[in-house]
Amino acid sequence: MTLIIFSGFAFGQQREEKTFSVAVKQNIKKYNTLSSKAYESGDIEQGQFLFDTLVSNQLAGTKFEDYTLKKFSGGKLKLSAIKKPLMIQTYASWCVINKGEIPALNKLARKYYKDLQIVVVFWDKKQAAKSLASQFNGYIEVCYANENYKKDEAMVATLKYAIGFLTSYYLDENLKVISIKKGTMAHTPKKTPLKEAIKQNFDIYNEALSSLLVKSDIKKEILATH
Repeated sequence: MTLIIFSGFAFGQQREEKTFSVAVKQNIKKYNTLSSKAYESGDIEQGQFLFDTLVSNQLAGTKFEDYTLKKFSGGKLKLSAIKKPLMIQTYASWCVINKGEIPALNKLARKYYKDLQIVVVFWDKKQAAKSLASQFNGYIEVCYANENYKKDEAMVATLKYAIGFLTSYYLDENLKVISIKKGTMAHTPKKTPLKEAIKQNFDIYNEALSSLLVKSDIKKEILATH
C-alpha cells in the first residue's frame, strides 16, 4: 500500500542539487495531502513515516538558504558566517517547551561548542519571546523572525508554515541539509524529575546530532590526509 501511495511523490528519482526552499515548494503539496489523510485517520506512525521519507528522499542533500537572522542580543546572524555544523531549533513563544529541553540544549551547546553551533529561532516579534530567550546560555545564538518583518517573509513561509513551527534542522558547515526532525523530540511527563527530564532530552538530541557530527569528523579526516 505504501509503495502505491508514494508513486505520486517524486521520491527515489535522481535529482540535481537544488536549494532547500525549491525542494520544499516542489514536494510539500503532495506531502500535505498524504499526511493529512494519515493524521485524520489517526495513523500517527504513517504521518511520521511520510515526513521522514520526504526528508530523506527530497530535502536531505539540498542547500539551505543563507538566511540572516535577528539576534535577541542585538545585531544580525548570517548562517554562512558560522563556518561549522549547525543545528537550528525553531519554537514559538506560545508553545509549551518540553520539560528539561532548554537545560538539555544548554548542556549540548557547552559540550559541542567547538564543533557545533546551536541556533534557536522563535517565530515571534522580539518582545513576545524575550523571557523564554533569556533561558538559553551564551553558547546558543537565540534569534527571532516574524512574517510582519518584510525581510523574514520568505523564511517564515518555508520554515514555519510549509515545514512547521516546531522543527529541528541539522546542517553541515556548508549549509547542506543532513537531517530534519519535526515536532517535540522528547515527550516527558510533567511529573518526571527535572534531572531525569534533562537527561532524556539530552540523550535524544545527542543521538540526533550524531550523524551530523560524524559526517563533519569524516570530512576533517579526509582533509587531514590530503
